[in-house]
Amino acid sequence: MKEKYLKAAEVINEAYNVQSNYDLNKKYDFFVVFDDDITAVLKSLYVYRCLKEKNPEMKYVCVGGEGLLAVAFKVMRFSLTVRCKNFAGAYLQQETEGQRLKRIAKRLLVSEDDIILADHGRNTTENLQEISQIAYGKKALVVSTQRLAMVFRQSAEFQCNQHPEEFGCRRLDYDMFVIKQTVQETLHWYNFQGAAGGRVAMHLFASLVRRFEVYDGKFLNKPFEPTDEVKKADALLRNKFLIKQRHTGLKLIRAYLQYIPILWSIFWNAENYLIDENKAVEDAELCALEEKY
Repeated sequence: MKEKYLKAAEVINEAYNVQSNYDLNKKYDFFVVFDDDITAVLKSLYVYRCLKEKNPEMKYVCVGGEGLLAVAFKVMRFSLTVRCKNFAGAYLQQETEGQRLKRIAKRLLVSEDDIILADHGRNTTENLQEISQIAYGKKALVVSTQRLAMVFRQSAEFQCNQHPEEFGCRRLDYDMFVIKQTVQETLHWYNFQGAAGGRVAMHLFASLVRRFEVYDGKFLNKPFEPTDEVKKADALLRNKFLIKQRHTGLKLIRAYLQYIPILWSIFWNAENYLIDENKAVEDAELCALEEKY
């Protein structure tokens, strides 16, 4: 990945950063992991355990339906099969994003009795419907990685707290714990952000400014007017990496062609996904032991 693209993505990453506002002395009823990235589980374990001591009745909510994760799993299974590595495929589970978060949380010793699975949502609105129904009338701490935190906050405020009836949501009383990361720190195999040399992550950062422009007042609130620096970074990334574009003709073909290097990369790195996920969880387990002793 060229340095100019990483720098542009970092400009957007910092511009749309959300500051954590949780308090370890507060009583939270729900610990909500809202992310398609197990980093949100791995990096929040200490906070969860501290809050669990304050309120043993606190529940751990794993959010997320199938999403693009299902496509990636299909590609990896096909890869392992045609390359005669079915033994590795045995470790590749068919699961929703929420089920994956739950599996990792259980491995890190979160009790299954404490876990609520909210994995019917196919988009942000449906995820918010589930979360707000579960946590209605209670206090929730929402955990998210930095790259998705602003989308969650602005969507939750608009759909749950300003227009709940319109979106089938209920009022959501929440604080946020944001896992702060540089762009480079997001590029892992276990979250697919490193696929095709980081193209998956670049698409996300290429989509943020546009998302707030297009959906402002419809599904979320635009948090601010982008600065000239942010607009310049957005233009560079949007032209190169943005995939989800409603085009026709040659532009539509170009959009679909952008998937090819990503799927090709996932195909050839199925084992790396498994290895990287296992190592990330082992590192989290080691950190948990160090914190305990």
